[in-house]
Amino acid sequence: MPRVFLYNPFKSDCIEDLIDRWIKAEETRGWTKDLVRVRHGPYKPLDELEAGDTLYIIGHGDVTPNHMVDRGPTEGGTQEVLQPHELAARVFSDGLTDKAITIKIYSCLAARGVLDSFATNAAIQIKLKCGSMGGMSCKFDIYGYDEIVSILVLNPKTGEYGKFVGELKEDVTGVSEDTIELTTVKASSSRKLLVKKGFGFM
Repeated sequence: MPRVFLYNPFKSDCIEDLIDRWIKAEETRGWTKDLVRVRHGPYKPLDELEAGDTLYIIGHGDVTPNHMVDRGPTEGGTQEVLQPHELAARVFSDGLTDKAITIKIYSCLAARGVLDSFATNAAIQIKLKCGSMGGMSCKFDIYGYDEIVSILVLNPKTGEYGKFVGELKEDVTGVSEDTIELTTVKASSSRKLLVKKGFGFM
């Protein structure tokens, strides 16, 4: 069975809570996916990816800055910031090589303004760093999302598990979702293909 890798690209533990909740939701709904939890570190965790697997690169996004961060603006501490070239260097150092996998840069609004978005720039940098022939070709597809996206959750409106898009709402309350009101739209409808297999980018 193809596996789903949930990858924390940061040095901090902040994204680990999101991954905890994603795994808990998967466990509650009966483990329909074979999840592999990995994080940035010295042991090249992405070297274990095989053809057919999916890699979720998980972080927090922002509509304006061209970066991904490890924590939201309301969380304490100093944000760890990854620019597109830094994310590419990090996944490369963690063992990502050119295999027939799907990569999803999974953070809110990462592909907003597609041509100059964080997700597009990061996807191009990942292809250049990890693709074949010095980035001239690649075996992977890379996606980004141009909406606010949830991790795998139980949608209170539908009673269905999934990854949904949402809206920012200051008055929403809920377990660690207090700034997001989920819609019934699946996140997959929000994705944009940023790098496709073979030659070319989009």
